[in-house]
Amino acid sequence: MPTLINWNDEIQFDVQDSKFKKPKSIEEVQAIVKQANADNARIKVVGAMHSITPCFVGSDIILSNEKMNDVLSIDKDNLTVTVQAGVPLNKLCDYLKPLGYQPPVVLEYGNFHFGAVSGTHANDASLSDSAQVSSSVVGVKLVTSNGELLEISEQQNKQYLPAIRSHFGLFGVVCEVTLRIWPVRSLLFTYETQAIDNFLNDYDGQMEKLRASSDQAFALIFQNVDTILTQHRKFQDVNICPPHPLTNSLESKAVNLFTSLVLPATQALAGLHLHPHNAEALSNFLLKGPLDALRGSEFVINPNDRGIIYEEDDPNFEFHDWAFPEANWPGMVRAYRDLLHRFRKDHDFLIILPTIVYFIKQDTNSLLSRSRNSNMVVVDPEHHDPRDPKWKDFRKAFGELAIQHGGIPHINKTVDAAQTYYAEACDQDALEEYLNVRKQFDPKGMFLNGFFEEMFRGRL
Repeated sequence: MPTLINWNDEIQFDVQDSKFKKPKSIEEVQAIVKQANADNARIKVVGAMHSITPCFVGSDIILSNEKMNDVLSIDKDNLTVTVQAGVPLNKLCDYLKPLGYQPPVVLEYGNFHFGAVSGTHANDASLSDSAQVSSSVVGVKLVTSNGELLEISEQQNKQYLPAIRSHFGLFGVVCEVTLRIWPVRSLLFTYETQAIDNFLNDYDGQMEKLRASSDQAFALIFQNVDTILTQHRKFQDVNICPPHPLTNSLESKAVNLFTSLVLPATQALAGLHLHPHNAEALSNFLLKGPLDALRGSEFVINPNDRGIIYEEDDPNFEFHDWAFPEANWPGMVRAYRDLLHRFRKDHDFLIILPTIVYFIKQDTNSLLSRSRNSNMVVVDPEHHDPRDPKWKDFRKAFGELAIQHGGIPHINKTVDAAQTYYAEACDQDALEEYLNVRKQFDPKGMFLNGFFEEMFRGRL
């Protein structure tokens, strides 16, 4: 009996051998769905299982798309590529790179399967284009609950595209995805550090500066040293060479700031099990060198090289991702810093990992888009020990604070709060339309699971 485990080892569930399906073709998927329909069974599709919420957990038939992992075709005239649902991001990047193309959104991790990210909240940062992977989707082929194959694209059944870009596995089994591609453009990375108070007190000016200088912007708040590190990214002509080779170890790792540079060092620190006061002092000491070294550095990369593979033995940690209307972000960060201070003072609880910040452009391409109504900026605390009871208390307090500031949780990344708050926090008209379309596709609830039944309680 296989045991399925998500990427940070915090979710695992057993599946009977007879109910764990790995189809190799659309026809096999159709046969599985038709049999499930006859048996009144439920189906949950799993991909790379990078979610840290149990949105992918099923109790009946589990269908893995891992054997449907071919890049099927590229249309250079219309700038699209079609892949099977089990193709991971890094495989597509490897395919497109020698041809001179790239996906519009390249995430920091390359494990994600397109069957999943074609219809979830998976996002990078962007100030000039859509930051969500799903917004680049222009077509899917999926098997519906009656076992029929349905194509949804800009040419056929176009009215369903905004819902399908938020499918979350609730509409059927996605088998193929067609998405836009771009001629490759190099990315220039530059770095800036400053006191977080300086950034907050001149927030409008800082945002104006970001938009003038960057196509994409990502930041880390090092809350224990009151510093924000901003990674500016600007598209360049592909023929522009790097100012110098990426031989410098620190700069090479800084392409993926969090995973390659910050996380390993912080994990080692956490392993010492120091008292919060001592951990804070050592953390400040360890971080000062990299922060000083990155200030003013710059280099150019091919975006296809960004998606790294998260290995099974890599460190475990937990996100707690909330997106806020851009205008509300300074107030939320100030309240967040007060909350950190209170938990450190009252509970001896310290978050060593920096807080992730994504700047996300308004995006109406999918019904459940978190940036549907405005530009959004993320506050995403990370903790090295997902099982720490003090972290769980902090998460709860953070969620209560976030909802007061107009925050919207991430369905895949915000443990507990996604089920508690997402349905009330998102665009209500879009949610109603989404659930109505979903019911048309799956009237018997074949593709629902306990997670979504709880999240949409009273609305299904």
